[in-house]
Amino acid sequence: MSVQNLNLNRHGRSVLKDIDLAVYPGELVVLLGPSGAGKSTLLRVISGLTRPSSGMVRMGEKDISSLPPQQRPSAMVMDSPALFGHMTVQQNIAFAVNRDLFDSTPDEQVLVAMTVLNIRDLANHYPAELSTGQRQKVSLARTLVRRPQVLLFDEPLAHVDAFSAKTLRREILRVHKRMNCASIYITHDVKEAFSIADRIVYMEDGAIVQDDLPQEIHDGPATLSIAKHLGATTIISTLANTKRLVSGEVVASAHVLGNDLTIAASPNIDEGEGVPIVIVGYPDSVDIHPAKSASRFPIRGNIGQIVQSTYTGETYRLRIETERGAISADVRANELAGSEGDRVSITLREDLLWALPAQN
Repeated sequence: MSVQNLNLNRHGRSVLKDIDLAVYPGELVVLLGPSGAGKSTLLRVISGLTRPSSGMVRMGEKDISSLPPQQRPSAMVMDSPALFGHMTVQQNIAFAVNRDLFDSTPDEQVLVAMTVLNIRDLANHYPAELSTGQRQKVSLARTLVRRPQVLLFDEPLAHVDAFSAKTLRREILRVHKRMNCASIYITHDVKEAFSIADRIVYMEDGAIVQDDLPQEIHDGPATLSIAKHLGATTIISTLANTKRLVSGEVVASAHVLGNDLTIAASPNIDEGEGVPIVIVGYPDSVDIHPAKSASRFPIRGNIGQIVQSTYTGETYRLRIETERGAISADVRANELAGSEGDRVSITLREDLLWALPAQN
């Protein structure tokens, strides 16, 4: 499935801008980005619920842009499953059976779908009698019997509790793999995105900003806004000496918080001396140790002060004030090296940092 040069304008405003995206059978692509980025609108265009201003939606070599939703080989699973309240679970699933695709009877296909999703015991229940997680399982069963070539998930776990979400996530992956279809999944949960995605597409202001493998986008975000969205808490503006290696990779060298660093950098950074950059890192890129005679040390160089300590379960998230502003560090609960008000020495792990152009 692919969309090519897709644009959507509403009331003189560009909602989708030059979208090019291909998703292959068996691939699960996650759309990430802030609210209003155009993620759900893109799914609506692919499903046929919204007509684009220009561009194409293709299934293989076939242009399906003009087909209505019911004639497209796609199915959408939304955050609030649309089930018929007057029908039982079994009847809801049977209503979705694509009778043209099966040699077996509709009843047999419904039974298979309910078995796959472990909801046979709910066959005679009505939607009002089900939990949110159970209703979402029924919605997944409906997609199974439709046999779509494209599966679209619009925040399917948004209203499900954490325990049920974990189970449902496994079910969604199982359905995706069983059907071997092209799947596009929207979530605002970054951890969820990394746990299920074959590829992550980051959208902002109606455009695709980065399309990459999960580890690549995590370790090398294209922009500062992406880095922040993914959880970067160390953000330091500085000047650096930059150069491109024979391998084509760019590195930046700088002296920051008492640390001499040589770190991987965005290919968009200019080469030269005294180049303005922004260093970004996640909480695990900062190591801290108690500072000797801590009370006498000023907040300068590699010395910082813990201004906030938040227990998260496995770790403490420490907010540390430095001469370059506040940074964060995660410390295991049994390795906590200080409390609020204490001075600490800071070591930046250059292998876990990334440099971006200052204008980002």
